[in-house]
Order: sequence, then structure tokens, then C-alpha cells
Amino acid sequence: MPDHHEQNFIVLSDGFSFPYSRGLMARSLMRAGLGSEQAYQIASRIQSMLLEEGLSEIHRRQLKQRTLKLIEDELGEQVADSYEKWKLHGEAIYVSDGQEQEPFSRGILAQSLLAAGLGPEIAHEVAERMAVDFSERGVQKISRGQLRRHTYSKLRNDFGQEYARHYLLWRTLKGPDKPLILLFSGATGTGKSSLAVEIAHRLGITRVIGTDTIREIMRGMISRQLLPSVHESSYTVWKTLERPFGVKADPVISAFQEQAQRVNVGVRAIMRRAVKENLSMILEGVHILPSKWPDELADGSIIIQILICTTEEESHRNRFITRDEENPQRSLEKYLENFESIRKIQDALIENSAEQEIFVVDNVDFDDSVYKIIRFLTGKMGERVEIDYSQYELTKEEAR
Repeated sequence: MPDHHEQNFIVLSDGFSFPYSRGLMARSLMRAGLGSEQAYQIASRIQSMLLEEGLSEIHRRQLKQRTLKLIEDELGEQVADSYEKWKLHGEAIYVSDGQEQEPFSRGILAQSLLAAGLGPEIAHEVAERMAVDFSERGVQKISRGQLRRHTYSKLRNDFGQEYARHYLLWRTLKGPDKPLILLFSGATGTGKSSLAVEIAHRLGITRVIGTDTIREIMRGMISRQLLPSVHESSYTVWKTLERPFGVKADPVISAFQEQAQRVNVGVRAIMRRAVKENLSMILEGVHILPSKWPDELADGSIIIQILICTTEEESHRNRFITRDEENPQRSLEKYLENFESIRKIQDALIENSAEQEIFVVDNVDFDDSVYKIIRFLTGKMGERVEIDYSQYELTKEEAR
């Protein structure tokens, strides 16, 4: 008989995933009217049953149905009906904003906690516990300001002032008068695309554009004869350009820089559009050179540039091997054959970043890199915003 106390499965909900918790399930059952012993028995049976079936993940709605069926089988139809009615009505909490109101969403709250630097599992657990607290206190309606005060208080008490401050900072910047444009540069295979997607998710940014996409568009519009540099990869373009380079110039770097300058025409066009429409976004790719940006862009947006690198050569090489295992359509041989050129491009980007004082992240561990980036971004944004903490203190009535 397997020891299910040492195993677990993942619950999917509102775009987030978190480990199943017998404690949270039992508390939910007790609020629906079950006794504590019954509640913990059902919560444990659910875990054992799903693990015995070999499930590694289940959607929240399916979990609710399985729980309902188990309650009906073991405790009768009447208890099951009571639980279902409570799930339909007992958890209903509405967040009001002036004349408008919407259902409280654990997922939306959890996402705002991700920006504070909490991990996905902890963020969702905090959101779940806050929902439980509201329900136990009989809260059915809460203002957006009250929700922020409760969230700030929860973070400060459970995780410390730094996380609480980060939460308030990103809440304050949720509707800025200027768009936030994050630029993730880095050589091929450093993990910048994955980091860009994760940071976008945490900050609630919906647009992530890769410079390779821009290059592909340019390839479709401009022939190889007119603009050969955009028809090759960053690490092979040097093999195709015929014009002579300077005696001291490294052809790999010179050709890459020429390609990047061409692609940056498209990058700047997208940035100008973002400024015009006040749309925050992340642009990522090898073609984003460490540089100062024109005043029209710098004045109309908040531009923050980060270089993602992998300094340890073997780790960098292994990342291509891992990518090939996950996506065999990518050519492993091509990457490894041109690995020396890829490393040269990375060295040049690191050197340029040092000259331009651009933040560099050595992407050894993904979660650690995410944490470093969030901390860096929060620090940069904190320079622009002053928070009045007094308005986020719970009132005596709210603290009860």
C-alpha cells in the first residue's frame, strides 16, 4: 500500500496550479456543516482515492464533483446537497468598486501576489486562505480598498514588510500614465524567452514579443538580395555577408551587430506603438542590443532593460540538449555546430551591458532568476513611486 502522505497531486484553477491540501479541504467541508472528524476523513479519502487512480493533476471543478460524489456515497444525499448549496452560495464574495462589483477571484489575487515575489504555490495558498477567512467571518461584499488593506496586512504579518511593500508598489503601478516596456536581451539558448513569459505572467503583462518574430516578418517583406542579414540566424549571419570587415573586427560580432541594427528598426516601431497606445509589454531577443533609447521612447514610457546570460559553458550547451528533448523540431546539430559563435555573441552582449550599466542575470536556476528579476524591477519601479502606508492600515472594524 503506497504511503499517500508522501505523495500529492496538483489542483488547477484560474490559470494557476497548487498542491492539494487536506487541511484546506477539511476547513472547506467544516464550513459547509461537516464535523471536524468527518471533514478530515473525507479530505484524506479524496487524496488517497485520486492518487490510487494515478492522477497527477485535476481541475478544481472536477475535484468538487469527486468530493460531492464521495460525500453522497459515505454520508448520504442530504449532506451532499448541503455541501453543494454551500459551494454555490456560501463562498460568494463580491468585490465592489464604486457602483460596479464583481465576484472575488482567487486567481486574480494570486497573480497580484506573484508580483510581490511570492512563488505560485504560496501565492495561491495565501489567496485561498484569505477567501476562507472572509467566508468564516461571513463577508459577502468587500470594497477593492478593503481587499488591498487585508492583503497588505496578510503579507506583512506572514511574510514581512518587503513582500507587503512590493505588493502595494505593483498595485499602485497597475494603471500607469506611461507603459512599462521590459527588454530582455541575451544570446540564443540562455532561457530569456521562458523568463520573459514567466515575468509577464507575474506582472499581468499580456504582450510578449520576440525579436525573431520581427525578423521573420522582415524576411517575408524584404528579399534576400536586398537585405541578406535578416535571412539568417544571429550566429550564422556572418557566413553569408560578403562585404569585408575591418582587420580587427570579429566577423561573427560585426555581422550580428549589423543584423541587430536592421531588426531594431522593427523593435523601435513596436515600442513607438506601445507608447502611443499606452500598452505595457515585454520584448525579448538576441537583437535587443544594450543601448540608450531615443528620447521619444524614453520620455513616453518606462523602459527597463535586462540581459539574460548563461556564463557556465557546459550549462549553456546542456540547455540546447534539453530543448531538443522537449522540442525535437529544433535543430540540435545546428546549435552545437555554431556554439562557439553563440558564446562570442554572449560575451559581446555582456561587455556592452557592463558599459551601459544594464542589469545582468546569470540564469543558472530558473526560479532564482525570476526572483532576482522581480526584486530588480521592484527596486527600479520603487524609485518612481512613493507609497502612503497609512492608507493601507486596517481599521479597527476591519481588523476584528
